[in-house]
Parts: sequence; structure tokens; C-alpha cells
Amino acid sequence: MNENDICPQDVECVDKEAFPSVMQMAKNLMSDGGKILNNAIQGNSTLVDDTIREQRWSTCLSCPRLQNDRCLECGCFMKVKVAFVTSKCPIEKW
Repeated sequence: MNENDICPQDVECVDKEAFPSVMQMAKNLMSDGGKILNNAIQGNSTLVDDTIREQRWSTCLSCPRLQNDRCLECGCFMKVKVAFVTSKCPIEKW
């Protein structure tokens, strides 16, 4: 195992260099979180219905940029991200 690997016991090893920088992932999280919060403050629904969530997740599962449920483009945990109305695929697949 080299020092760049992220290797929890229950998932396949992924080179941490494959993900965006920690700073970029923090920016992505803050941006997405702000959109979700703003949507909630306006009284709008924050979650998509189960059908849309399942369609989005199915698209993610077929994407080569998904590794251990995380997107290599944005660094997000996509099983969570697919559930929010304001979320978008970083490579515009949904």
C-alpha cells in the first residue's frame, strides 16, 4: 500500500490523487449545502421523489467516474447527493 491510497477495509483501494483537492471538495460541499438550505428557507421541497433518486443513482452506478460511491469529479458521496432537488451531476449526466 502506498501513502496515496485510501483503503478502508471494506472498499476497494482508491488513489486519493484521483479525487479533487480537499479545498475543492469543501467548496463543492459548501455550494451544494447553500443551495439546499436556500431552497428549504424558501419553503420548497429539498428532496426529489424516489423515482428520480433511483434514476439518478442508476446513472451514477453506470458511470466510470464513480468509485466506492464517490464521484471522482466532485468528490461527493453520490448516494446522498442524488436525493436533493438542487443537486446536479458534475458532468451533466442528470
